[in-house]
Amino acid sequence: MAPSQRAKAETAVEPRSKGEARRAAFLEAARAVFLEQGYEAASMSEIVERAGGSLATLYAQFGDKQSLFLAMLDVRMKMMADQMTVELSAHSPARVGLKRIGRNFAATVLTQDSIQLFRIVLSLAPRFPDLGKAFLQLSQERVQKALADFLDDRVAAGELDLRDTQQAARMFLDLCRGGLHTRMMLDADFLPSKPQINQTADRAVDLFLEGCRAK
Repeated sequence: MAPSQRAKAETAVEPRSKGEARRAAFLEAARAVFLEQGYEAASMSEIVERAGGSLATLYAQFGDKQSLFLAMLDVRMKMMADQMTVELSAHSPARVGLKRIGRNFAATVLTQDSIQLFRIVLSLAPRFPDLGKAFLQLSQERVQKALADFLDDRVAAGELDLRDTQQAARMFLDLCRGGLHTRMMLDADFLPSKPQINQTADRAVDLFLEGCRAK
């Protein structure tokens, strides 16, 4: 590649790279501010001050506070969905894949940050119903669908017998949270240990497979 062509290529890539880095910085700053101050008290100016950049750039990338909040939540959901996509791509056996998926999902949602963000969503839903519905839709489109796709793969392989993998995915994820999620929501001093989280997820796999393993 000639020097002039290389310079043009680097110039073409650089703005996108900077934009992605700025977006990531905004999302990380938003997560910290929302956790510290809650949704309504969170200031877009504070987020910019921590992340750098400008308010104009923040609004250009996300539109408004609600969209920024949902984008921040979507990053966390994508992390959970990515593990499920890995198991689908590998065509992992049901028990092996579900064990890894269950442990990863439980370890993500059973953290103090996740619980606090969930509390924020619950507190906002009655007053901002569109936000609550958007959160639910994100969860269904990201996490639940990714798991359903893995379950579809295992049904096609003859390993599982399921008529509705979307419903089965939702039920499995509920099992993985178990009573630990409810206890964390109600008891601010309770933090489950890694063995407790893994045991709950593994038990969820046992119960789930007992009900849907192909005969």
